[in-house]
Amino acid sequence: MRYTELRPDPQLLKPNYGGFKLSLDTIPVLRSELPATQRAHRVRPNPQRQYSYLHARLFGLQNHLVADPWTPGCLYYIDVSGTVQRVQYQPSIGRLSACCPVYRMVLPPQSTTTDSDPYNCSLVFASDRLCLLADGHGKVSVLQTGNRGAATTTWETECVLPRADDEGSRLLPTAGSVLLDARLVQPDVGSSSQQLHCIALQVEHFPSKPSETVLHWFVLEQQQQQRQPEAVMLDGWTVRSSCQLRSGGFPRYCSLDHDCTGLLLASNKPFTFTEDTEYPIKPEPSETEAKGMATQGAATDADPSVAGISLSWIQTMADIKICCSKGGGINWQFESETGPEGPTFQLTANGEPVLAGSQLFAAITGTPSTSETDTVLELVLEKAAKECVWPHLYEDGPEEMTVGTVAANELLPAPDLDAMLEECDFGDAEGEEQYFTLERLDRQTHRVTDRASLGSQPPLFAMRLQPDAPTAIVVRHHVDACVWQPIRPVATSTATGPASSWNLRHEGTLHTFGYVQASKRQQKYLAAAPDLGYAAICESERMMSIYRLNYGTSGVLRRRHGPQVSVGQQHLIFLEDTSEILGICCENEAIVLLLEGALVTLQLTIEE
Repeated sequence: MRYTELRPDPQLLKPNYGGFKLSLDTIPVLRSELPATQRAHRVRPNPQRQYSYLHARLFGLQNHLVADPWTPGCLYYIDVSGTVQRVQYQPSIGRLSACCPVYRMVLPPQSTTTDSDPYNCSLVFASDRLCLLADGHGKVSVLQTGNRGAATTTWETECVLPRADDEGSRLLPTAGSVLLDARLVQPDVGSSSQQLHCIALQVEHFPSKPSETVLHWFVLEQQQQQRQPEAVMLDGWTVRSSCQLRSGGFPRYCSLDHDCTGLLLASNKPFTFTEDTEYPIKPEPSETEAKGMATQGAATDADPSVAGISLSWIQTMADIKICCSKGGGINWQFESETGPEGPTFQLTANGEPVLAGSQLFAAITGTPSTSETDTVLELVLEKAAKECVWPHLYEDGPEEMTVGTVAANELLPAPDLDAMLEECDFGDAEGEEQYFTLERLDRQTHRVTDRASLGSQPPLFAMRLQPDAPTAIVVRHHVDACVWQPIRPVATSTATGPASSWNLRHEGTLHTFGYVQASKRQQKYLAAAPDLGYAAICESERMMSIYRLNYGTSGVLRRRHGPQVSVGQQHLIFLEDTSEILGICCENEAIVLLLEGALVTLQLTIEE
């Protein structure tokens, strides 16, 4: 497993940013009433079984207004009759078009008992012509949308996935679920099938233990058959495979990676694969077996000039621990001294040099500490640069030992240890601090291949910057909020074979937004414009805060001495309607809100 340190690009940071000034400029608020038959579909949780914290997050924070990543300005929601309604923001006039129905599904009748546990309807776009629609009762449909940019279009059903309890298919979502992500993978050269990957979420209730979050990852396949020389016919979608992941936490960020070979997850509790119909899940090795595997791997990867040695290592953000096995009659010697250029050491085995301080990937500080038993010699080296992840111990050295070696008290600390913490920075009212990580879980090996520490702060929100790429994740960095985009991995090679390096690129910064967000205790939705020109905080009803990052020369405070300080502009919007806000979508020119009975447009700019 590789650790990735999120180091922001200094050119995208503004140390002299002075925060936001409250603006009294008027922002036009346009309201479009929705008829009773076109109001947004909303399901309340079942009070008998859907009352946990996980249920509250799932039902309370779901965004019912879905933006089309391939067609800017096109927004969709599902009304009370099960009709998918499309509205489009027109920048030239600063208004929304009228609702246009594109697809109608039959919703099951509302149960008058507490025996059913339905979820809200959900919609995700897999490509420029395909989407998936879930009715919240267990029915998931694959829809052919055609050209969604056309003025009039009607979606058609390509297939309906069978429920597990109806058809006996393992691991398909049973009962209700909420769709989180989907992507169409085009066939490789020489292949005759294309695949459709989808992630669906459920919260499973247990009478005698805490509820769990269940992620269903199912893969559909569509065969292409050459029936005529001049035409390629497409057969229906079939379920190729499916797998299941479980956790006691809730995914704050979830996205398929570029080629759908892995899943990107950010949570305070780890997700683990529990079932898979295509790749057998190997049980986790015991602690004794893990140490044996690590020792054996270290022996094969060690310095070839000293045969038979067994050396392994592991790191935290503060130090390096090297374990030297004494098996096979090996006698280790360690000598260290502190010179004018810092501490140096020499590690030898049976008189042969194995490692010197000058060979290390980075500098160390302090005096190395040692502990010795009958079977192992342990060295602890303190890193000179804290919060720095070493990709290797030394050039062509052994791989880092990661299987079953990181204890709970050795987890990577928060990356911003020098930042001042306030009461709102803690996870709950009791001040118990949580720890969040961003991980990539591989589909075939069912292991975490890459991990990045997010510290005690959860991801703020996710946003789509590129339609055919994973969603970007917005993470707090000191007082700012940095936008990180997963980019396509670069093929590399290791001693055990080919591998892929995980890459995150710093795309932009919402200056001081992390600070103002931490002070908002009633926030429901966080969002930002695609061009990162502004960010918004939306409460559950009425209140809306908009933070513009730059608005011309008025955004600079003139000072007689010292560097100029840039400031942003804050707008406070109070809606007249007290109904609940069910969805939000940010465009570069406007913000669209979905209320229980209306669509509201906040005009930020209007083209002349």
